[in-house]
Formats: sequence, structure tokens, C-alpha cells
Amino acid sequence: MRDRPVHKSVLDDLGTEQLHQVATELGTGSRGAKRVVGETVAALTGSLAEEAATPHGAHEVEQALDEAQGATPAGAAAGARPAKGATAPAGAGTFAGSALGGGMLATIVGRTSMPVARAVSQRTGIPMAQVSRALKILTPVAMAAVSRAARNRNVGADGLAEMLREEQQATRRPGGTLGALARLFGGGQSYGGGRHRA
Repeated sequence: MRDRPVHKSVLDDLGTEQLHQVATELGTGSRGAKRVVGETVAALTGSLAEEAATPHGAHEVEQALDEAQGATPAGAAAGARPAKGATAPAGAGTFAGSALGGGMLATIVGRTSMPVARAVSQRTGIPMAQVSRALKILTPVAMAAVSRAARNRNVGADGLAEMLREEQQATRRPGGTLGALARLFGGGQSYGGGRHRA
């Protein structure tokens, strides 16, 4: 059976409490937070696909995803989903403390974090400072979900760029998270609800 799309896995893995924390960082409601989750997955998988477009870059992304398997947020067992409702600081701290200490995961996340934050901010109208705070919660969960998807589908370095592009398209298509939320809110509209914090 095919596993869930990455953007849906991220929402599952976050659980209610972490999604609420994301919404708090963004100054928005749960729907706005879900929109940002979708935009983050779309931007991250797009950035990773660009990184994986060359053989050398694909091997780096593959190595980063291998490292992400050992950095599953919220103290989840290997290959298992994080416990629902686990706190964001535990998830982000586990991720940063174990895998971001200088490995390829830290390098890839470092290279993609600014483009991802910029893309999410531009598409949602939420200031980059708030998006960046939310990404500290979202990025570990998203990288772990991408890693799990690649492993479950037996995708090696040579297939990563294609898989990542497919995930980006799946998030943006009408049946995906962003398509559904766009129908609720209207295309091109800010999702912050006018409550942005400085």
C-alpha cells in the first residue's frame, strides 16, 4: 500500500498541540497554520528537488535524508510517527541536537531554509520572521516525513529529484492541501488573519 503524501504525513505527525504552536508562532488560526504546512512542504520539496538535480546534489540529499531517519522529532521510535501532541521544543531540540550538529542534514537544511521561508512568506503574506519561527517546528517534522517517504518507496539518489517534484505537485494540485485551502480562502489571499506579530 502506498504511504500517505508527505504534506498529509506532516499534518499527522504534528498533531493538535504542535499545530497550535505553529499557529501561535504565525499569529493565525489552525486553517492558516495548515496552509503554511502545505506551503512549507511544497517549498521544501521543491528546494530539495533542485538540490537533487545533479548526481552530486542527489547523493547529498540522500545522505541528509538518511541522517533525518535518526533524527525523528518528538522522540519517536525509528520508523514510527512521533507521539501526537509532543511539544515542539522537544521535537526541534532532538532534531537539532542529534543530526544538525554538523552533518549533511545541517548543510542541506541550512541551504534551503532561507528560500523556503521566503517562498512561504511570499505565498501567504505572513512576515518572514514569523514564518522562520514556525519553520523551527515544521522543518524537522517535514524532513523526517520526506525521509520516511523515500525509504518506504525505495527511492535512491537517482530517483529523489523526481519523487520530490511529485510531492511538490501533489501538495499544490486541486485535491491537495493547498488546493483545498485555496478554495476555502480564495486564491492569492493572505492567510494570517490580520494578526501578524512583529
